[in-house]
Amino acid sequence: MVRSGASWCKMKHMATAKSAKKLVRRSISLRAEINSKVQVLAKRERRSANQILEKLIEAGLETQENEKCRFFELAERLIAATSRSERQHLKEELARKTFGA
Repeated sequence: MVRSGASWCKMKHMATAKSAKKLVRRSISLRAEINSKVQVLAKRERRSANQILEKLIEAGLETQENEKCRFFELAERLIAATSRSERQHLKEELARKTFGA
C-alpha cells in the first residue's frame, strides 16, 4: 500500500499534538533507597526515571482521590444506617480510615 500526499501524515501528527500536555519542570530530592527502586523500575520497564516518577505520582494521586471518595461513601452510609450494629461497624471503619490502625 502506497500513501501519497501529506494528509495522512498531518492527521497523525495533529492527533498527537492535541493530546500533548504542557510539561512543567520540577526538581525533587529522593532518598537513596527510593532512587534505587525508581532506577530498577525504569530499567525493568525500559522507561526513563522521569516517566516512572510521573506514573508513580499519578497512581498515588488517584489512590488518594479513591480513598477520599471511599471515606465520603462510608460517611453517607453511616448517616443512612438504621441498625445499631451497622452504625457501630461504619464508625469503626471511619475511625480506621481517619486515625489509622
